[in-house]
Amino acid sequence: MSDKNVNILVVDDDEATRIYVAKILSLRNWRVDLAEDGPTSLGLVQRQAYDVVLLDYRMPGMDGAELCRRIREIQPGIREVFLTGYPSIDTVYPAMEAGADHVLAKPVDPAELLQVIDEELAWAVANA
Repeated sequence: MSDKNVNILVVDDDEATRIYVAKILSLRNWRVDLAEDGPTSLGLVQRQAYDVVLLDYRMPGMDGAELCRRIREIQPGIREVFLTGYPSIDTVYPAMEAGADHVLAKPVDPAELLQVIDEELAWAVANA
């Protein structure tokens, strides 16, 4: 999979986080869509195939665990990485139980984020 063909969705209710993560992802020239909440992201997932979705755990209206489950119903093969400002057993365990492949603490380290996405993309190719 070439970098030009990678589609990533970033879902976070914090605009500064969305912009920060999008700038990191732009280093690889990946195609990035941004959503501020669950309903918006679900609409995007219904219209566009994504390789990876990065999602916040705590959002108003629909938490990341519920959103993770709903996204997997629409795109079962998608890789999901949670970004959370509250990395504790109370967020990590429900995120993993919902199907998250990784959970990263915010503020996210750019090198770690890119490494995790590279791992997820490699896993997807190996298991396609």
